[in-house]
Amino acid sequence: MTHRVLVVEDDTELAALMELWLRRDGMEARIATGGADALRSVYEWRPDLVSLDVGLPQLDGWEVCSRIRELTSVPILFVSARGAEADRVRGLQLGADDYITKPFSFREYVARVEAALRRASTPADRTSRELIQHHDLAVDVDGHRVLVAGREIHLTPTEFRLLVSLARHGGSMVSHGELLHDAWGPEYRDELPLLRTAIRGLRARLADASGGTDYIGTEYGFGYRLASLGVEAGG
Repeated sequence: MTHRVLVVEDDTELAALMELWLRRDGMEARIATGGADALRSVYEWRPDLVSLDVGLPQLDGWEVCSRIRELTSVPILFVSARGAEADRVRGLQLGADDYITKPFSFREYVARVEAALRRASTPADRTSRELIQHHDLAVDVDGHRVLVAGREIHLTPTEFRLLVSLARHGGSMVSHGELLHDAWGPEYRDELPLLRTAIRGLRARLADASGGTDYIGTEYGFGYRLASLGVEAGG
């Protein structure tokens, strides 16, 4: 099956190069140069992935990402000149699956697109329903639902994959490498800043839903774990 990738980029020269590299890799690509055009293309063309710049005319990338998430769970890859941690955090918290900064290697760009498409298309390998309980945190793996003290909360796809990986290990430590593999794939084994950014977002969502409880403990230099409630997790 040929995957459809929507390239949302107002730099027409860069957009053309991104489209060329995607087509060379066997994908079908379409360009949108503004936010409104991007939303129209998502609705009409139904892409398998959206490559999204932040600085756009009409609507900026943040708003476009939010509106896309109201319509679909299609993978979103932010490609932006804004490389500050706050921007990466914002992008992931809005529901993006990945965030890369300009300038970038086109080979890396295509590899990240491929990885995101694989994550989205990988079928579940379990035939029985998997429910994981950790204190008052409940994770319905197959139903893609998370409840905190009986209240359902919304997580981004990346946050959900990270929480599932942590929950499957109970309170045991999960290494940085294993979390990166589970949430993004083997190509991301060295992307520690990306992991830290996503964990920060996940920790904040769980704390907001629980009135401040920190569910994620940090094993400095090694990884993360689900914390024992009542014990300060930190990190």
